[in-house]
Amino acid sequence: MKLTYFPVRGRIEPARLMLELVGARYEFEAIPMELWDGPDGKARFLQITPFGQLPVLKDGAFVLCQSLAIDRYVARKLDLYGSTIEETARIDEVTEIANELLLEVGLVCFGPNFHEVRAAHRTSTATKLDLLEKYFERTSADAEHWVLPGRYTLADATMAFALESIWPLQPGLLDDFPKLQHGMKAFFAADGVRSYVRSDRRFRTWTVPSAAFGGRSEETIHWSD
Repeated sequence: MKLTYFPVRGRIEPARLMLELVGARYEFEAIPMELWDGPDGKARFLQITPFGQLPVLKDGAFVLCQSLAIDRYVARKLDLYGSTIEETARIDEVTEIANELLLEVGLVCFGPNFHEVRAAHRTSTATKLDLLEKYFERTSADAEHWVLPGRYTLADATMAFALESIWPLQPGLLDDFPKLQHGMKAFFAADGVRSYVRSDRRFRTWTVPSAAFGGRSEETIHWSD
């Protein structure tokens, strides 16, 4: 399997976290922004995706675009999805919540008025995390797993990444939600994931340097414990 994206964590990171979790072999091609912004940057990908966008997954002869489709494909291939329609629906539900949080982080980080909206984002996110922790208490499989007891899934990978992405943007906010923070830290301490997130193989920024936030290494969480 091969993933192609920019040299950042961004929209492909949940797929990478799942691959690392199970120790799957894969190749990662990082497209430098200066190449992507050049005259021929997107031309290669227009041949295989509708809009020439990244990320792209290639698995043998099969090519897939769109990050959420890639996440679900990887989860199914690695048996990190549900085995019943109810389990799968719950995994999708948690994953959708996580992706909503990630979308809001992205909008703030790329917004031209970052410093004006950051405080409002903290307030709204605190409200959502309060509701999310109550949801976790009601529906979680156990203290470390969102859906399946003793088993990580797409839901855990995406939610852990979403919470990790909030952490540097809103310092100290996750301290108010210990159950969510515990689940996030447990995932990042799991075999496979732990070595990856502490290695040089993981990109040092959440997104590209042109973003108002998250494009510099000091603005991104790096695990070292």
